[in-house]
Amino acid sequence: MKWPAVLILIAVLLTAAIQPLGELANILKEKVVLNAALMNSGRAAHNNALNIWHMMNLEARVNENDFIELFSEAFSRSLNLSHNFIRSANVNNTVVFTSNDEDERFNPITVEFSFEHNIRYSDIDDIDFGDTVYHDRPVTVVTVRMETPYLFRTFLLRQANGVSNDDYLITETRKFLLQVIN
Repeated sequence: MKWPAVLILIAVLLTAAIQPLGELANILKEKVVLNAALMNSGRAAHNNALNIWHMMNLEARVNENDFIELFSEAFSRSLNLSHNFIRSANVNNTVVFTSNDEDERFNPITVEFSFEHNIRYSDIDDIDFGDTVYHDRPVTVVTVRMETPYLFRTFLLRQANGVSNDDYLITETRKFLLQVIN
């Protein structure tokens, strides 16, 4: 009679231990989905944001507003989100995305853009862009920083996160090199 009670106790303890592991796997899945959406949206914006009338010039310029709009449209379509541009004196180049789903799959996602124009590739510290770069031409470096709060669902992770249950932020930062090869 003692062994069925031990089996039930083991089953309850295993269930309590597996739930947080499942939620951590869900966080990893969310990060992968958001990272893929960032990369694909960045590529879509990269292909269309260069001003066409500067294409014959070796120092073609990227239109920041076009890049942000194209990125926002692609990101919204890929994750079924709607977006609002934040335009104020203190906050520039920031977009907030909210979920269109009824179950609100994603918490609000904030994406910030920063542009560095006419930089020589040799002046860039981070060389792991993975793009073919012609070193004698100036490039534009676009840094896209995304963050979204993740609210834990299981009791143990909420307790581990803190008494106040501050949001755990999922953050990703991606850099894109924009250059014209003539």
